[in-house]
Amino acid sequence: MARVVAGDMTALGILFERYRQPLFRFLYRILRRTAWTEDLLQEAFLRVYDNRRRYTPGKSFSTWLYTMAYRLAIDALRREAHCDSRVDVETLATVSPPDFDQGEIARLVREAITALPEDQRVVVILREYEGFSYKEIAMVVGCTEEAARVRGHRARQALKHTLAPVLMEECEAP
Repeated sequence: MARVVAGDMTALGILFERYRQPLFRFLYRILRRTAWTEDLLQEAFLRVYDNRRRYTPGKSFSTWLYTMAYRLAIDALRREAHCDSRVDVETLATVSPPDFDQGEIARLVREAITALPEDQRVVVILREYEGFSYKEIAMVVGCTEEAARVRGHRARQALKHTLAPVLMEECEAP
């Protein structure tokens, strides 16, 4: 990052290649639209370059990057105010198809995560998919570490409530 701060575009390209896929997955899990995700991914790296002098050496670059990307995603969601990819949790809880394959279970889990409130959903995404600590999550979303833990706990409880009937049926299938 020190080279980027000095204006080295090659170094920015290296950071882009390193973080492109994980950041794309993170943004996509929030936005659920490929084109929108690609646009915000590029915007996030433009902001890295534009704000390079604000970066604090010694601090986690990934946390700084994810914080910017998260804020871009939230701003975009607020502007669009679309909720078309959300699934009604109550509807999902009553789903009981006879046979599931792994792809179907994965789809139901993704839908259940998408149905979580935004503050809980982002904690699940950062913790389970991106491997962030609660301390890092707190820095990304702008809350205390304890609040991040509480949001994670509430999200897990909601997911258990939503998915338990579906997964129990899967376990009982012959």
